[in-house]
Amino acid sequence: MSDLQDILREEYEKTMAEFIDPGALMTMIEETLDRTYEEIVVKEAASTGQTTAKEFLLVLPKFVPTEAWGDPESMERAQITRLFNVIGGGRNISGKLTFLQRIASPDNKITSPRRIISSLIILESLSAVVTSFNASSAGFVFEGFLSALLQGTQEAEISAKGNLPIQDLIAFTESDNPVPISLKLLNQTTNIEGSYTNLIDGLDEFGHMVYIVARKDGESISIEKFTFNQENFIDALTLSARGRGKKSGLLLVQLPDMSPEESIATIKSTPTWEERYDLLQQTNGYSERIRQKRADSQAQEEGGLDLDPDTSLEEAIRQEWDLLTESSGGTQWSISPAQLVSFDFVEYETLGELPYSSEQIEKIAELHMDKLNDELTDLFSATQALSENINKYFTFDKRDRAISSGERAIQNTQQIETSLRSQISDDPKEL
Repeated sequence: MSDLQDILREEYEKTMAEFIDPGALMTMIEETLDRTYEEIVVKEAASTGQTTAKEFLLVLPKFVPTEAWGDPESMERAQITRLFNVIGGGRNISGKLTFLQRIASPDNKITSPRRIISSLIILESLSAVVTSFNASSAGFVFEGFLSALLQGTQEAEISAKGNLPIQDLIAFTESDNPVPISLKLLNQTTNIEGSYTNLIDGLDEFGHMVYIVARKDGESISIEKFTFNQENFIDALTLSARGRGKKSGLLLVQLPDMSPEESIATIKSTPTWEERYDLLQQTNGYSERIRQKRADSQAQEEGGLDLDPDTSLEEAIRQEWDLLTESSGGTQWSISPAQLVSFDFVEYETLGELPYSSEQIEKIAELHMDKLNDELTDLFSATQALSENINKYFTFDKRDRAISSGERAIQNTQQIETSLRSQISDDPKEL
């Protein structure tokens, strides 16, 4: 700090004969700090001759996910779609995640700077989801993140069939095979839980439901996937890891005037799903309010459900959701991690890990620094400086400082052009 003190002393001595108000003093300090910082950065860059992974990550563009990422019509989604388009893997959940995970493999064959940079930015966005939001909001933002990755749409409204969606998003919305997904962002040992009523209605609407379970461990997110369908969900809810009856699950599917075992046998013996769905709405776990309101609505309207926001059915559905959200009511199913792994009938699979800690992402960047030339670092540094100098040009009160910032912005654009032309000429075709 001695150099900084000397500079400040010199500046003060130059103006000591004049009255210095607090604003003028702060301006002098800001100008001195800016100049000193720039000198330090230039000297360090010249002495090392090489950009470190940490320095490179600092100049990359930052995209902080929001729920708007889950809306294909939003401006935010349009901006980041170009970024996620670099991630291949087809219209397949496992394929997408595997493609993104390859960037972290030490023996990967990736050489494309575009893919490397896009993957690093996406991982930093994931890090922002996990580390920058509290537990209640992180889940919603993670839904938006996955919606963008999986070319999908986040769901939050009552569906066309009059159900509060169990699906948090629909993946690959524009494809011939959209996939309903219920997302769970949990710790390593937390049980998987969900609304019994919403599950029954969701299976009636889609026939199946894909669950993505993302478990945090402080460094990475491990991702699991399993599927409930109209045939396997009863066993999944009612059996323990050892294949014995699970009391909490058995009570969910119990029909009036029957034992749980008799109820399961009766439900499973029905020849069609329509008949089974009618029975499931009579079970203990299904919301009595929704059952009654749906019956009333079906009796009154021949053309289907009236989805006007004022209808009593919709009010009942939202009340049920509020009870579940507030953990003050509603009936939920629960499956432990041990149970899930033991079931061979739910199409369970692990999809690997995605790193989200800054240390892990920095290690990944280090793997690829030899493929990122100096022009790329110059390009992003100049782009970052251009944004800062343009902001200063329009916000500084003193016009001489503003004009100086504007001139530096012009220099930034020249540097960007040179760096980008060099990068285009060296760009490999492999993604």
